[in-house]
Formats: sequence, C-alpha cells, structure tokens
Amino acid sequence: MTKQIKVLIIDDDEINNLICTKVIKDYNPEMLVESLTSSTKGLTYLEDLVKNNPEDLPDVILLDINMPTISGWDFIREYRKMMTAVESEKIKLFVLTSSQYYQDAELADQYREVQKLFTKPLTSDILKEIDTYLD
Repeated sequence: MTKQIKVLIIDDDEINNLICTKVIKDYNPEMLVESLTSSTKGLTYLEDLVKNNPEDLPDVILLDINMPTISGWDFIREYRKMMTAVESEKIKLFVLTSSQYYQDAELADQYREVQKLFTKPLTSDILKEIDTYLD
C-alpha cells in the first residue's frame, strides 16, 4: 500500500468501535481509524471535511444500520445528497451490522454507495476483502 488508508467507523456501540479499531490496527497498524457514535455525528464530520479538508475524507466507512435517531439507511440517504460523484466514488462504504435479516442485505444491494454488507464482528478476513475494493 502506497498511501495511508483512512477508516471511519459509525456505530452507536462504543465497545464495538473499540474492538473494530483494535482489529483494524492489528490488521494494518498504518491505517488511520476514526470512530463516531451516531449517524448525525458521522454526517457532520463528513460535511465538515467536504467543506474544509476534502483531502482528509476517509477511504472506507464501516456503517452500522441499527442506530437510534438516524439509522444507517437514513445516513446513506443524507450521505448521497451531500457527496459529489467524485467524493462518493473515492469512499468505499460498507455496512457492518449484527442484523440477521435477509431484507437488510437486499436493501444494501439497492444502494449504489454500499459496496457490501458484512455481519459483525469485524475480522481480518473481512478487512482482506475490503482491501480488494481499494486496489
């Protein structure tokens, strides 16, 4: 990898965020990881980067879908409005969920922004697969 990969985790479960950060750092200590505990914080964070530091946009977003107030699906709809085609092409968005509902996988397929849906917990095998989207 020639450039440093930036990962943004958006999940309301702080313990899961810590675990994901550890798994990512164990997989590749060079990765930069930021975690936020709500879709609202995620949207605000991305909006600020788009306006002020677009070069710092993440390469990967790991998004939970079952969150209070604004679900992951709602996040994607707002994200879609906020990002230009170039920005959304640069960022690889993955749903990382504990949901076992096949409807969620089907819904994820309907969003062009979602590369793939993965079931928690995050593992090095999932990260290897995510790597294939970054080449």
